[in-house]
Amino acid sequence: MSEVRSNADRFISAYNQLDEYMRQNLGSDRRNTTYYHRVHGMAERSATFRKHKELLHSFGELRNAIVHDFGRNGMQIIAEPHLEQVKIYEKILMEVMNPPNALDKLAVKTKDIYTLEPGYEVLKAMKIMARENYSYAPVLYNDQLVGVFSEESIFDYLKDHGSVDLTKGLIMKDVEEYTKLEAHRSEVFQFASRHETVADLEERLKKTRDQRRRMEVVFITEKGKPFEKLLGMVTIWDLASEMV
Repeated sequence: MSEVRSNADRFISAYNQLDEYMRQNLGSDRRNTTYYHRVHGMAERSATFRKHKELLHSFGELRNAIVHDFGRNGMQIIAEPHLEQVKIYEKILMEVMNPPNALDKLAVKTKDIYTLEPGYEVLKAMKIMARENYSYAPVLYNDQLVGVFSEESIFDYLKDHGSVDLTKGLIMKDVEEYTKLEAHRSEVFQFASRHETVADLEERLKKTRDQRRRMEVVFITEKGKPFEKLLGMVTIWDLASEMV
């Protein structure tokens, strides 16, 4: 019996922590007078809250089902939540109060990324990318992203120039017209600041799903500007695995 009761205690504790957190962040706005409205108010500010909005509303209803309130501070537990529900609520509580940072949790840091420079040989890059199964390689100049080399880059180059002997020293500078971000016909590369959360990037992915050009990589810089030093990158596969 004590184990079952502890489920309720844990659930109510999570509910109270979340409610207090929302109150502190929303202040005295009269539109946020109930738990339901506070969740809605936080969802307007935070992608992480938006991600869990429906579940948080459901847990608010569950709280009302397992607790009978009387008086100002009194309550009586009249039902018990399942342990699995408690664990989910506690996990969401931690996530919305401490949203996972995309750079810290998902991104491959620049020092671990296979990057190219304008003077890098195209043939060498193609061999390494094929061997390591890399789809994209950022082209950097003075630590700033100036392009992305991919299969599409070389295909478009060949389409315009016909056959080419890659053994004769073709370098990235020679194909820069095809590595520029705007040159990619079917691929989209975006920039995010180092402060964006995993949920922020998940929202970006959802917004591009129905577009003709698919989002492939999000490059992270200090303020999300292309001319800033590259800090890391997150691929569509990184995001997809996080959303499963």
